[in-house]
Amino acid sequence: MRTKIKIGKNTYHIDISEIKENLLKIRVDDEDYFFTEDRFQNLVPIEKKDYSSVKNSLENGAVCGVSEEKEIKAPIAGTLSKIYVREGQEIKPGKVVATLISMKMENEIISETCGKVKEIKVKEGQFINANEVLVTLE
Repeated sequence: MRTKIKIGKNTYHIDISEIKENLLKIRVDDEDYFFTEDRFQNLVPIEKKDYSSVKNSLENGAVCGVSEEKEIKAPIAGTLSKIYVREGQEIKPGKVVATLISMKMENEIISETCGKVKEIKVKEGQFINANEVLVTLE
């Protein structure tokens, strides 16, 4: 959608486009601004320092660096059977991070965000509570 707005004596050319689901680009004259939805479905701006990450991740098919959670937590309680990541490793959305056994079923814990693994907070064989942090990202 393109439009012009006038504020005082200045006229601004605005171009609004949805780049991907949950990623909006607003161009004001020749300057780009990016917005996303947080987990509460509020529109939030992406900090300028993250713009290059957003542009690079769009080329790779994933939206990274958009004010995402920096922790991967266990959705349910259970025993951690396998960890598939290591500290320093870059991960993207869809990466299997760990396998958790709960109620005799193996449950894959899949990353919904991207970043570099900063710290693994748990060990294989350890009992994990629901919402316990498994991995932190930088």
